[in-house]
Amino acid sequence: MSSYCFIAPDALELIERAQIKENIESFSEGNKKQTYVLCRPLSKDDATYDYDDAVVIFSSGHRPFFIDLGNNPEAFEEYKADFLEDVSFLSEKFKYREKIGRKKNWMLLFETLDPSNLNIESLAVQSPPDGRRVDLITSLVVGSINDVSKISLEATDLLESVKSKIILFDTDQTSFVFRSSGSRKFVIQGLAGSGKTELLLHKMKEIYSNDLNAKIAFTCYNKILASSMKDRIPVFFDFMRVERQIDWNKKLFCFHSWGSGRDPHSGMYRYICHHYEIPFGSLQAGSFDSLCKKAIKEISAIQEEKDHIFDYVFIDESQDFPKSFIDLCEMTTKKRVFVAGDVFQNIFRPFDDDVNGADMVLKKCYRTDPKNLMFSHALGMGLFETPVLRWLKPNEWDSCGYKIEEKNDHALLSRDPLRRFEDIPNNFESTRIYSLKEGQTISDSILDIVQEIKSRHQTLKQGDIAVIFLDKDGYIYDAISDLKIAIKEKFNWDANISFESKNSHPDKFFISNINNAKGLEFPFVICFAANLNRNPSFRNALYTMMARSFLESHLVLGRRANTEVLSSISIGLEHITQHGVMNVRIPSPEEIASQKELIILNEQTSIEEHVKQFCATKSASPRLVAKLIKRMNDILEDSDYDEEYLRDMLEAEYKRNMIL
Repeated sequence: MSSYCFIAPDALELIERAQIKENIESFSEGNKKQTYVLCRPLSKDDATYDYDDAVVIFSSGHRPFFIDLGNNPEAFEEYKADFLEDVSFLSEKFKYREKIGRKKNWMLLFETLDPSNLNIESLAVQSPPDGRRVDLITSLVVGSINDVSKISLEATDLLESVKSKIILFDTDQTSFVFRSSGSRKFVIQGLAGSGKTELLLHKMKEIYSNDLNAKIAFTCYNKILASSMKDRIPVFFDFMRVERQIDWNKKLFCFHSWGSGRDPHSGMYRYICHHYEIPFGSLQAGSFDSLCKKAIKEISAIQEEKDHIFDYVFIDESQDFPKSFIDLCEMTTKKRVFVAGDVFQNIFRPFDDDVNGADMVLKKCYRTDPKNLMFSHALGMGLFETPVLRWLKPNEWDSCGYKIEEKNDHALLSRDPLRRFEDIPNNFESTRIYSLKEGQTISDSILDIVQEIKSRHQTLKQGDIAVIFLDKDGYIYDAISDLKIAIKEKFNWDANISFESKNSHPDKFFISNINNAKGLEFPFVICFAANLNRNPSFRNALYTMMARSFLESHLVLGRRANTEVLSSISIGLEHITQHGVMNVRIPSPEEIASQKELIILNEQTSIEEHVKQFCATKSASPRLVAKLIKRMNDILEDSDYDEEYLRDMLEAEYKRNMIL
C-alpha cells in the first residue's frame, strides 16, 4: 500500500472489485500527494447512506471527486447530495463557513469521474485560494481540523503562505486516530515535530467523546508540560467541539509522572500508590525506576482484589521514563495504553528496542523544512567534518525518515517533500551561515539579519523571530541585554527574555538560552555560538535549536570558528540548497567505531543521584541534600537536562545555601 494513500475499510473492497486501487495508489505515491479514499466522512461517526456502492476521493491540491461503482445513477445522485450535506454540517460545526462559504459555492469544487477513465491529474486546482478551500474541506472530512482564523485564502507572501498551509493527517496519523487496534499497548515513535502529542490529543478526544464510562489519564515527565497540557486539553476539546463537559479527576486525569505525598492527584505514580494503598516513595526514597519496580511488586500481590484504575492511559515523551514506569501504567490500565516517544531526541543516544518494536514510526517532521532539517542533522552529527561525530546504521537512517543511496565512498541522503513547504522555491535558502566581521558586535550582526529578513517578508511580525544563544558562557547574558536594548531602538520591538519570563509571549521578539526554547517553533530562528566545538552536548543543542524554524534558520558564529570546517560545511549546505539532497562522505569503520566514545550508552543519571554524588564530597546535611534535590527539580524543567549545566547550578545553589 502507498505510504501516501489512506483507504477506509468500507471503501477498500469497492475499489478492489472495480480494479482501480492500483491506479489510485500509483497516483498518490508518484505525486507524493496525501490521498484519502472514503465512503463517508471520518469525522462524522453517525453518517449513514442508503447507497453503499460509491466512494469519494480527496487528494491534496486536486478537486475531490465521486465515483459510482454500482451503476445506479439515481441512488448515486442521492448519495452525493447526502455526502455534501454532511460536509456542510461539519463546516457549520467547526466554523469553516466563514472561509469556504456556503455549500452552493464550494460544492462546485467536487467532480464525478468514471472508474474506467480515472484521470486524477486532470483535477489539479489552478487557483491557490481554491486549492486552500479544497484542502480545508479535506481537513473537515478526515478530522484534521484547522484553526481557520489563522488561514488566509488569498495569501501570496511566502511567509503567509506557509502560515496558511492547511494541516492534513498523513496515512499513519489517520490510521492511528480512526483505526488503531490490537495489543493493549500501542507505541508511537517519531522525530520531534512529527505531531505525536497532537495525535494523542485527537485519540483522547475520540475516546472521551464515544466512551462515556471510560477513565482516561494523560501523563508525562515534565511538570511544566503536564501543567500546560491540563490547560491545553480543554482548549483542544472546545476547538474540536466536544460537547461533553470535562470531569477532571473522575473521568479525565492529567498529571506528571511522580507527584508529592501531600496530594494524591499530583502525579501518576502518586495516584497509583493512593488507589492501591501502597507506600509512596518521595525523592529521598530512591530512584524513580526502583520505586516503580517496588510498586509493581506490591500491586501484583494484591491486584486480584482490586479493579484497574484506568481504562486508557496516554504517556507522552516516553523516552524520559524508565521501562518500569510504563509497565506500571500498563498493569493498572484495563483497556489500552498509548505510548509516544522521540526516536531521536538526543542525536548521541543509541536507538533502542522501543523503535524496532513500535507499532508506528512517524518519520516526517512537520515543523521544519526538510532541507533545514537535513542540514541541522548534518551540523549536529558532524557529517561534513572529519572525523564524523555520529553515523547511523541503515535502519536508523530509515527510522529518522531518510532514504540513503550509496555511491562509491559517498552517501546521498534525502527526505520526502512535505505539503507544508511546497510553496517554497526549490533553490530557496532555508539555512544561512555567518561569521562575525572584524569590529562587529553580536547585536549588530543579529540586527543586520533581522533587517534583511524584514526586507524580504513584508508581513513579518516581531513574534516571528527567535534568537537563541547556544553557549553557556557568562558573556551571553551581557549580549542578550545589549540585544534587547538594540532591538527596541532600531525596530521599536519589545523583547521576551524567555529565561526571565518563563513564557512564550507570541507577540514579542523572542530571545533565549538553550534551556528555555524547547518545544517552541518560529518562522525564523537565529542561533549564535562562539564556535563549532565538538562537544556532543553542544552539537545536540545546535541541531535541536536550528530545527526550531519552519521557514529559515540562521547560524552566526564568532570569529574563533574554524575556517576550514566552515568551508566544508558551507559546501555541504550549498549542495542541500541546490539539490535537496545531503551528499556526505561515508566514514571509515575506524571512525564509526570511535564514535562509541561520544554515544551515551547508559540512561541519564537522575537529578537526585547527581545531587547526592555532588553532596557526598561536601559537608552537606541531609536537610540540605533534600533541599537541593527539590531546587534542582524545580529549576530543570526538562528531564533531558544538560549535565554540565546541572553541575553549574548545583555549585551555585550550594554556595548560596552555605552563605545563608
